[in-house]
Amino acid sequence: MGVFAGEGFNSYLFSGVLAGAKTGMGSFMDKDFLATRLSYKLNLRGPSLVIQAACSTSLVAISVACQSLLDFQCDMAIAGGSSIQVPIVSGYPYQPGSPLSLDGYVRAFDAAATGFVPGSGVGVVLLKRLSEAIEDRDNVLAVVRGSAVNNDGAAKVGYAAPSVDGQAEVIALAQEMAGVDPETISYLEAHGTGTELGDPIEVAALTRAFRTRTGRSGFCALGSVKSNVGHLDAAAGVAGLHKVVLAMQPRQIPP
Repeated sequence: MGVFAGEGFNSYLFSGVLAGAKTGMGSFMDKDFLATRLSYKLNLRGPSLVIQAACSTSLVAISVACQSLLDFQCDMAIAGGSSIQVPIVSGYPYQPGSPLSLDGYVRAFDAAATGFVPGSGVGVVLLKRLSEAIEDRDNVLAVVRGSAVNNDGAAKVGYAAPSVDGQAEVIALAQEMAGVDPETISYLEAHGTGTELGDPIEVAALTRAFRTRTGRSGFCALGSVKSNVGHLDAAAGVAGLHKVVLAMQPRQIPP
């Protein structure tokens, strides 16, 4: 069994452990040791990799885990991300131009959106090759049909800004890898941070990607779990994946 995971900044390590530590043992709590510590605790002997890709960390970890399964590097894989702020400090100093919400609410894809609110959370999925899961009579909740990973490079207004080109390309590639007709997609869980810059760019990228293969509109709902739980940083992607999997059981799109 492999482990593929990443985490956000370890505030507990710095504010709690290292602040009063007299030995070097606290360093093993650094994010570089996340995957191997889990493998050690659970005696797992497959690939054990820490993935760090900022807000997309947990989804990239899942993509890499799927590839490892397809390459027979492991037979099962735990994949996901963690981002927990300890100790919890309520509130934040809002500054004009910052990506943080003016009033403490996340309104993804809303005209009144002013930014995101940080959140804490942990999310993982257990992955297995579908044929073997069916053979073993496992409870299969969802199937990862395909995935794709890329980067914007320098083709954007700034390092922290998203890119229409990059997002459109990776969305189209993921659909192609999955062999999915865009017209058959009824719901799309987006990054949707609720920022005035990011959300319109994401909608533009999705529109461009879908337009390459269909001229229809109004058939695919769009949402973001960040309006419910905040922005979970390294765990943001897997939180969205959990939402989609849970929505698939009753076949209902969450409000």
